[in-house]
Amino acid sequence: MEGLTFYWVSWFFWIIATFFMNKNGRSRLMLSLFLLLLIIVSPYTVVLFNFELSIAGLLLCCPLYSFAARLDWKKRMYLLICSFIIMLAYVCFHLFALFDPVWLIFPRNWMLAVILMLLSFVLNGKKIHRMYIVVLGAIQGEFLYALILSKYSFPYVIGSLTFLDVLSLSTILIVLWSGMESLASFYERHFNQLEREKQKLS
Repeated sequence: MEGLTFYWVSWFFWIIATFFMNKNGRSRLMLSLFLLLLIIVSPYTVVLFNFELSIAGLLLCCPLYSFAARLDWKKRMYLLICSFIIMLAYVCFHLFALFDPVWLIFPRNWMLAVILMLLSFVLNGKKIHRMYIVVLGAIQGEFLYALILSKYSFPYVIGSLTFLDVLSLSTILIVLWSGMESLASFYERHFNQLEREKQKLS
């Protein structure tokens, strides 16, 4: 079922934001409301310039460009270049899947999510920036892919539930991998501290 992964992941993050984040923080309320709004509008689409767009996809663009606007121009340019690379990878994957689907030996969504996750780790070291370039690059990839398909009169919904599923899988994979990195870093510091204490005692 299309959108199932997106709904599960969105509700999971909504629960974390609502019940586990700092209740005095403004970001908690904003994130909770944004996730609820994203879930509500996800089934609906609008038509702009002969392209059918998901309202959820348009909604995702707002915080992305707002975040980019607050960065200095060097960081902004670097993130835009990274998202451009993600966009090209996203479009190439879909074109290969369209014209030569034989090589899809695993579920398409999982393959694409893993590729986007790996690219984000290669391109950027900051956790929040990894998710940013994946989401922005994938959305831009949706627009470019829809533009290519329109040349052949193929209908395509930009930001569909399938797209949201891929984004959700990528986000979860990035969060899990970043969590393992943080855990490994914690244990490394802990063991280094124990080693130093042993050396002092000896």
